Amino acid sequence: MAVTITINVDGEPVGGGPSPGGGTTTGTSDGGVLRRLDDIDSRLGDLQSEYGELISQMGDEIKPFPGADIDGFLSHFILKIQFLTGDLAGQAIAFRMPPAMQTVSRSDPFIYPGPAANHRVRVPIPASSTLSDTVSEGDFFERPADYFVTGRETVWMQILNLDARMEHPQIGPIRIILGETLKREHGDIFQPSLGVAQSLGRRGFPAKLFFNPYAIIETPMGSFRAIHGTLAYGRITDFPPIGTPVTITSAVPLESTDEVRRMAAVGQEGAIEPFARLIALSHPIDVAMQIPGEEAFDLVESMIGAPAS
Repeated sequence: MAVTITINVDGEPVGGGPSPGGGTTTGTSDGGVLRRLDDIDSRLGDLQSEYGELISQMGDEIKPFPGADIDGFLSHFILKIQFLTGDLAGQAIAFRMPPAMQTVSRSDPFIYPGPAANHRVRVPIPASSTLSDTVSEGDFFERPADYFVTGRETVWMQILNLDARMEHPQIGPIRIILGETLKREHGDIFQPSLGVAQSLGRRGFPAKLFFNPYAIIETPMGSFRAIHGTLAYGRITDFPPIGTPVTITSAVPLESTDEVRRMAAVGQEGAIEPFARLIALSHPIDVAMQIPGEEAFDLVESMIGAPAS
């Protein structure tokens, strides 16, 4: 059975169909159709011009995520520690550590399929690293819902290495380690430090970023594990996100590594009483290193054991 379709442009029927007088039309309004198409082309041109102007105003902030890579950069810690036990109980000390070299590996971008998919991605790993080259959903020990939105373009990351040190006038030498160094020196309690960047829109930059850092803080009073925290960055527009505000979202307990090992041996790790807690922490990225990521990783490795600067 034939189906007749009539299109009305500016009130005039166009195409083969019944006319009001009982006959058929044969496209007497081609000029009206062309005028309408010209209007659409003109409006599309206007939209393209407006979009181009927006990009000019925003710079490179609206752009696709890059492919998988390793980023090397300098970053520094700003901390305030509140002591809960020991000789310093009740005191709170703030300090700023000097910049330290850091490397982070990130995956190719992908559309997040939702938690039920138990998604798994590969991240580039330097040849000299012993870290895993895969990140899966279950590896994150905290998963803030607004960074795991189904259908958004996403990048998963792993901190490869960080060794930050300073000499504090009250506490003495302080060292913070993550990634490869932590695995090498505290392999029995090691966990990876993972992060997520997810587009604020459907794809690409700008995006939001968080990390689950798993760190050991070494001091003259002992070594302490810093975990159970989310380090949240503001709106990011590039990798690495240089100068982006970043802070913890809740206080982070500092647990004695000796106690962590002892309690883990008896299956009661959750019962550890913290020695202190981080009540404020920022870890901004200062500047990118202008060397390839694997070379930056090897440079960090070569600096471990060198005198603090």
